[in-house]
Amino acid sequence: MLNLNFNPFPILQTQRLLLRQVVETDVQSVIKIRGNEEAMRYIPRPRAKTEEDALGVIAMLTNGIDEGKSINWAICNAQNPSEVYGIMGYVNFYPQQLKAEIGYMLHPDYWGRGYVPEAIIAVEKFGFENINIDIIEAKIDPRNDNSRKVLLRNDYQFDRLMEKTMTFENEELDSEYYIKHKR
Repeated sequence: MLNLNFNPFPILQTQRLLLRQVVETDVQSVIKIRGNEEAMRYIPRPRAKTEEDALGVIAMLTNGIDEGKSINWAICNAQNPSEVYGIMGYVNFYPQQLKAEIGYMLHPDYWGRGYVPEAIIAVEKFGFENINIDIIEAKIDPRNDNSRKVLLRNDYQFDRLMEKTMTFENEELDSEYYIKHKR
């Protein structure tokens, strides 16, 4: 059985990062990340270009936590937690399968520094040990080579390719699935 009670919100720490809840005071960071075409290139979600858009994203993330449907963390500088690099979390839970889907996005200013692999380790550990997940699944756009490399370096295994799984902005999109099992 999955433990989907996230109250109080779990704060995670790594050597360089603090993972904390995304809150309304992060509105400018959310615009910077979710409004950035490069950061969002392979993420089929509407862009957050205004404060209203960003507050909608923050409300969606908060509601997911409150309802036990998802949990997302702001990936922050451990020395300055108001500096948000990206967002990562479990975007879907599948309680019958003891499975969760992980997702992440990072602003391009912070690419290539190892922040996503570092944060994934902390989020996986929390998922396996605290939520009781047995399987973590990641779904990526097959064109996203960088995300694939991150997953493979973090011991995810290719599971399957699904063609035309969704439509975003009139484009039919394929999805590659990767999985990691609890050890």
